[in-house]
Amino acid sequence: MSLMIELWSISPLLLSPAMSGGIFAIRRHYFNEIGQYDKDMDFWGGESLELSIWMCGGQLFIIPCSRVGHISKKQTGKPSTIISAMTHNYLRLVHVWLDEYKEQFFLRKPGLKYVTYGNIHERVELRKRLGCKSFQWYLDNVFPELEASVNSL
Repeated sequence: MSLMIELWSISPLLLSPAMSGGIFAIRRHYFNEIGQYDKDMDFWGGESLELSIWMCGGQLFIIPCSRVGHISKKQTGKPSTIISAMTHNYLRLVHVWLDEYKEQFFLRKPGLKYVTYGNIHERVELRKRLGCKSFQWYLDNVFPELEASVNSL
């Protein structure tokens, strides 16, 4: 019996709708297959809301008995530069994964509607090629507690 199977048999797996971007374990082949992280995201911010795993057929689990060591990057740049990078990343995520819910995002953050976020063609094509599900499917099946509605504010 492998160590991983032994661990799973003594500790229940908990499904998680999202993950911390720098603290996870994944098979390299699968991570490559789903396009890894968006290479055009800057610094950090946004990868923790990675939706391709759930929406493209995978699952995310928390293993309560697991321990992870994490060394954070030294903060480089001014806070305004970091906020700009995070905004860029979140906009890429919104435009690739949120479908009709992106309008709801912009109702809450109207100042971001015309902020540039780079070319997302490659990510959109990847989503199509993988046959990923809709964000509505994600809300209905993975994270119903979010209680989002296309028409809510």
